[in-house]
Amino acid sequence: MRDLRLALPVAIAWAVLAALSGNGAVLGVAAALAAGIAAACLLGAHLWSRRLSPWLAGGRSAAWDGVAVLRTLALGAALACPLLLGADAVVATGLEECDELSLLLLGQAAPTEVVVTGCDGASLGGGMLRSALLLRVSDAALTIGGTATGPCDAWLDGSRWLLTCSELEVAEPAAWSAWAGPLRDGLLQASAQLPGVGGELLPGLSIGDERRVSPQLRTAMLDTGLSHLTAVSGANCVIVVGAAFLAAAALGARRSVRVAVALGALAAFVVLVTPEPSVVRAGAMASIGLLGIATGRRAGAVALLSLAVLVVLAMQPHLATSAGFALSALATCGLIVHGRAIANVLSRWLPMPIAALIAVPLAAQLWCMPVLVALDARVSLVSVLANLLAGPAAPIVTVVGLAACLAAPLAPAVAVGLAWVAWLPAAWIAQVAMLAQQLPAAQTPWPVAPWGVVAASVMLALVVVGHARRLLARGVAGALVLGLVVGLGAAWPSIRLGSLADWRVAQCDVGQGSATLVRHGGAVLLVDTGEDPALVQRCLSMLGVQGVDLLVLTHFDVDHSGGSPALVGRTGLLVHGPLDERAVPVVEELAAGGAATQQASRGDAWQVGEVRVEALWPVGEVEPGNDASVAVSIDLPGGGLELVVLGDLGAESQSRLLRAGLPSAAVVVVAHHGSADQLPALYHRIAASAGLIGVGENDYGHPTDAAMRLVQESGGVPLRTDELGTIALAVDEAGVRVWTERVGGSGATEPVGSGP
Repeated sequence: MRDLRLALPVAIAWAVLAALSGNGAVLGVAAALAAGIAAACLLGAHLWSRRLSPWLAGGRSAAWDGVAVLRTLALGAALACPLLLGADAVVATGLEECDELSLLLLGQAAPTEVVVTGCDGASLGGGMLRSALLLRVSDAALTIGGTATGPCDAWLDGSRWLLTCSELEVAEPAAWSAWAGPLRDGLLQASAQLPGVGGELLPGLSIGDERRVSPQLRTAMLDTGLSHLTAVSGANCVIVVGAAFLAAAALGARRSVRVAVALGALAAFVVLVTPEPSVVRAGAMASIGLLGIATGRRAGAVALLSLAVLVVLAMQPHLATSAGFALSALATCGLIVHGRAIANVLSRWLPMPIAALIAVPLAAQLWCMPVLVALDARVSLVSVLANLLAGPAAPIVTVVGLAACLAAPLAPAVAVGLAWVAWLPAAWIAQVAMLAQQLPAAQTPWPVAPWGVVAASVMLALVVVGHARRLLARGVAGALVLGLVVGLGAAWPSIRLGSLADWRVAQCDVGQGSATLVRHGGAVLLVDTGEDPALVQRCLSMLGVQGVDLLVLTHFDVDHSGGSPALVGRTGLLVHGPLDERAVPVVEELAAGGAATQQASRGDAWQVGEVRVEALWPVGEVEPGNDASVAVSIDLPGGGLELVVLGDLGAESQSRLLRAGLPSAAVVVVAHHGSADQLPALYHRIAASAGLIGVGENDYGHPTDAAMRLVQESGGVPLRTDELGTIALAVDEAGVRVWTERVGGSGATEPVGSGP
């Protein structure tokens, strides 16, 4: 329990700040309220302990535990007070009133972290600095460590300032960072001719430079739990600090000198890999984790980690809701608390070196799992194996690659030679990621939030309680059993899908929205993404889809395009309708992930493998919106399965589409989630055997009875995702066969008729 004396209050303060940081108007009042709660809890604990002391002195009881709880709450509320005041000060900065901002740049391309140093030529109030995220900048080459001045639009996202700037004047980097640019560019040049994915990955593994990493390799690293190797993390900082400390020791330096050398090396490394806040956090937390592990003072390490979290949140309150910060803190805590303990348990059956290699990713993943499944309702069953295989190679790449980086300006030939040495372990790591991604268990479904988060949290609690009671093996076993049960429950629809393994078309259950998948051979197409990235990702995982060759966004209403972040780095070509202000960030994000983009109009066609996709709408210049939805026909060979997707077209646009001409089809995705605004003649012309309706809980009355009857009167069966869940279709001699996620609906796999 001594380990928790500071950790629990800091966690309470963090939770309070995260809950309130999105409402800037209440932060000051909340700080005063937190101070009052702290005083009340402290007074209550004092009075309670005085009342109990004559009878329970020297003993322990539930009453004394109540006193401890009050003291913990008091400290947590007291710590929340300065955090809330800090967030209130950030909100009150008033950057939106500045015509011109002065910035310190911490990246080379937007979006990037910046530090706001001035407003309209003057320093910020009180000489304070404010971190911000520069989302977009026009026609300016950014340099790390450089200063920039120009007109910017600023607005708050919770307690986080966001900026878009135009006409920035960028000055040369300051002396403290100017030396690092040539080193970074030198490593890129030294590794430029290295072959394959190993050459792409080397700069990322060495100094976190991912400019050459392809979207496919980036996705593979994410799916297999190896992405932490390309992001500068605590492990990189530990290697640098350890190497500097040992080098100083080899030269006979005193302990104080060794510590100074190690700290200097760490500071230089942070500048080299770009001093963004995430990198600074990784360096600080790596140092804390190293201190805890090296000294064996677990309680001290947890307390230091808690203090570091508190300081970082006081300086940058917006990180209270940052998933990256949470993962960094939780992973470090997992390594401190359970890394050695799990290794000791595993060493009963395995040699200690192998047990330690398994324990490190297992402990980190266990502590990070509640956050990970909240972001993406999938778990990787191969991540521990992938880290076991790739982990030993990572320090070699970091050390040798860093040596190549340092040698590049002075001896380019030596740098190239060192890069070739580092290429072999880098290529090994890349191949492990690419091959592990192809394994069936690379990404398995997990329940979506909140139940998925609850299940992951219970698993962590079982391990924590088991460890506290010196029954860690039982706690781990209980967590594994629970994870197996929950995972099988989430994967059950995928297991049932085996009865329709030859599915061609699927309508994903993404709530009140639409997402339609088409698969033939190795080609995969997706029309729309629904609103929630987690829901469309759940559907992709259930259906075994890793990437999408062609993504069609019919229009940019959030219920059709909001899930697109799940497709970043996994899309080959994006086809979309007319652009508006909502569309630009969606298209830019997908393009940044490697997708080619094209605006569609009637007559455009694309061939994806053997699948032909043709745009039926829009015709000519149309204002963005529902009636500008991209309508497509998709023709799958070898079985006569055709699909027409209508987006959110209304009856008037459907009438114009009918006059322009469209084919009959076996399957139609009913327009606008089955609204009443339909043209019966259009559906009679299509004459589909199945009408797919992507719909969820809504206040619009979707799908209407009229739309359901219209599908039936046209010779088809209406299939709605709010009742059936995800729907998959196949075709054979008997016609279209249907599989549904929820067995309770028409959930059997059964024919629904012959196609047109």
